[in-house]
Amino acid sequence: MRELVAAEWLKLRTTRLPYGMVGAAIGLAVAAVAGGVLATARSDTALTSTRGLDQVLSLAGTGALVTLLTGILVAAGEYRHGTATDTFLTAPRRHRVVIAKLAVGAALGLATGLMTATTGLGTAAALFQMEGDTLPLGDGEVWLILAGTLGYATLFAVLGVALGTLIRNQVLAVAVALAWIGIVEHILISLAPAVGRWLPAMAGQAVVRAPIEEMLPPLGGLAVLTTYAVVVGAFGLRAAVSRDV
Repeated sequence: MRELVAAEWLKLRTTRLPYGMVGAAIGLAVAAVAGGVLATARSDTALTSTRGLDQVLSLAGTGALVTLLTGILVAAGEYRHGTATDTFLTAPRRHRVVIAKLAVGAALGLATGLMTATTGLGTAAALFQMEGDTLPLGDGEVWLILAGTLGYATLFAVLGVALGTLIRNQVLAVAVALAWIGIVEHILISLAPAVGRWLPAMAGQAVVRAPIEEMLPPLGGLAVLTTYAVVVGAFGLRAAVSRDV
């Protein structure tokens, strides 16, 4: 298994995909946090309050969307470029290949989450200073949000790999993911919030403590998001083993 993980990591790091996507995740997180600071500073919410910290720092989790798409490309890209056949001929036990991809996706998601959390924290600290406040690094809420950012990014990357394994068409998999998060979840959250809070993106928002009404508690969101990753991963694993390349 170690050799398969190393092989998957080698394939990933010798392409431009992870570097571009990590850069995009960082840029998105920085822009979101900066916008959150400016919007909160002009509202009735104090930046250093618990709600203010939640409104600002939870936006560092925005980069998780990029890790989801990266995971899809990591898995479905093999089928698009025709390298899946060689991969499975080299390692006939397909389930081991999928598990290796999931592990690499998780590692990339964790690394990306760490970078977006760090740059988001730095951005927030700098803009707090510009607004005449100091980011309260001694407040446990800060570190709980940033820890949630790591979990959100990691699980979304795993979910992306699982989805890309289940839906082999790269374009279709990306379209399904974006349509689900951008359209389906928004509709369900608006019309049936009691249902919407159990969906993947809303569970991720709970993990990073976004101040949204009727949200699951952070640990509940983590459990729900983990369940989605495991279930979709199991379906993807079965599809990889049972279907022809």
